[in-house]
Amino acid sequence: MKILLTGGTGFVGTALRREIKSEGHDVRLLVRTTSVEKVDPREGFEVLPGDVLDTHACLRAVDGIDVVVHLVGIRRERPNDGMTYEAMHTEATYSIVDAASRAGVPRVIFMSALGARPDAPSRYHTTKFEAEEIVRKSGMRWTIFRPSIIFGAGDEFHPLMAQLVHRNIVPVIDGGQSLFQPVALHNVVGPMARSVVMPETQGKVIEVGGPDRMKFIEIMYAIARHYGVWPNTFSLSSLVAKPLVKFAQGFPNFPLTYEELLMLLENNVCDNSEFLRLFGEKLETYPDKIPSLCPHIYELADVPAATNHA
Repeated sequence: MKILLTGGTGFVGTALRREIKSEGHDVRLLVRTTSVEKVDPREGFEVLPGDVLDTHACLRAVDGIDVVVHLVGIRRERPNDGMTYEAMHTEATYSIVDAASRAGVPRVIFMSALGARPDAPSRYHTTKFEAEEIVRKSGMRWTIFRPSIIFGAGDEFHPLMAQLVHRNIVPVIDGGQSLFQPVALHNVVGPMARSVVMPETQGKVIEVGGPDRMKFIEIMYAIARHYGVWPNTFSLSSLVAKPLVKFAQGFPNFPLTYEELLMLLENNVCDNSEFLRLFGEKLETYPDKIPSLCPHIYELADVPAATNHA
């Protein structure tokens, strides 16, 4: 089959493009011109330079395609570069799905996010839900994946956590009691690649998290223990943290945005039963992965050291 993959040079996309190719499919990548160099020509992918917000580029990209796999999304906004949730989630999804629908592409697979819903506190999740609605109403045979926080070499979550545990004083907001269900990268991309030819996944919203539910503070201390540091923590109410972060997020090197804070304050867990029924995956336990992740993710020379745990 001929597969179009958007977002194929990012953290998930790089792994997914290789996984889809290993399943025996031809893969075309719609890639921004500034990211073309991230794809080695020796890998054998067809690379089409273009912007997912450009209608003409999308129409070229979907020509002759059997399945669209749409990954484009952002965790952190850069409004000065036009990288907003509304643009990169809602508008980008409409652009590629509309082009695919007009071209008669029969199938679309979309990666959303666990927590996507119309009444979510964060715009990240509300715009992901808007994108889901576009996919559901496309008239195509669709599958939507909603992964929890994905961990693996090159992820976005762990650099943030590494910065936090290496600060001398770390605020713990509302006790760090929010629950998370981190899921391994290979537990996401393998099933996504296989779903291309699985009719039983069509018309389904598939949530996936890891096997364990962990509190935010447990994740923070697990990473701290790996580095042999013990951050000095203090309790901070979200009522204080929200306006503080909203004000400070524009300062250089401030580690958190207001939208990221809203996401960290709510539980991000799911029921894996449907996912396990469909794919039979053995889900990787999160804490066991930390030692192999950390050495090649973090450059700590520029991160201030915290007090060592006695």
